Amino acid sequence: MAAAKVLVVDDHAIVRRTVCGLISRDSTVEVICESVTGEDAVTKAKELQPDLILLDISLPGISGIEAARQIKKVSAKSRIIFLSQHDSLQMVMEGFKAGGHGYVTKGDAAHELIKAIQNVLQGIRFVSKGIIQQAGWRKQLTL
Repeated sequence: MAAAKVLVVDDHAIVRRTVCGLISRDSTVEVICESVTGEDAVTKAKELQPDLILLDISLPGISGIEAARQIKKVSAKSRIIFLSQHDSLQMVMEGFKAGGHGYVTKGDAAHELIKAIQNVLQGIRFVSKGIIQQAGWRKQLTL
């Protein structure tokens, strides 16, 4: 089975490198491209049709939320996991409304990102444990 193609979008080079290094431990995924802005993410998503996009919310130019809305129009089959420093319930809900399939806080990424990727690629929504506890959610979210 071919590895899932992943696009990593974050405006901080160190975060992109760290995320790419972290997910390289999983042989079922392959980073095919990195982007710095929301606009570039939309362009790359249209061009490359990745299976999965790891998308920061706070980006120069258009936000990750707006980029997700546009990506869903040009690469409808791409799954999106927001990888963000924001841990508010409102931001999570905005991310899902924009077409997200998962939401991982950067603080939880080291121990949750691989699981989030695997879940989302299997059609199961994923939200960081800290956000779930904060919200009092008890049941699993499915697509």
